[in-house]
Amino acid sequence: MHKMKRLIWKDIELINQLAEKHGYNRQVDIEALKKDVKKNVKSMGYKDFYQVYFAAKEHMVHEHKDGKKCEPHVRIGVWFPGGLEKITPESSAIARSSIHVTLDCDLHLWNSLETLPSSAEQSNLIPQFTRDNQLAMVT
Repeated sequence: MHKMKRLIWKDIELINQLAEKHGYNRQVDIEALKKDVKKNVKSMGYKDFYQVYFAAKEHMVHEHKDGKKCEPHVRIGVWFPGGLEKITPESSAIARSSIHVTLDCDLHLWNSLETLPSSAEQSNLIPQFTRDNQLAMVT
């Protein structure tokens, strides 16, 4: 079973910084991502962007960069809120979408990050919305 980790924005910046430094294949334009995610997080009612947790999952241990063998690192997926979008122009129903980003993470850094509890306990990390789009819970 692949581990899930809980990250704050500072962790994501460090993961990407090390991916760039080591020349790993999976990196992201961190400033563009930050702009989008910050806007979406704010629209969900969070006050302090830098204290919001994001879920990350280990996909695989990877040992290549630019097609050549290299030190082991972890390919991870990070989920960010994608905001709220109308399903159809005629409908008042809404759907919460998310942005999934794949990054290559230094193995030692990944192992040092906080592991999430079992899936039964993870539900309290995800904000819930009522039918009328009111934020029901934010942790």
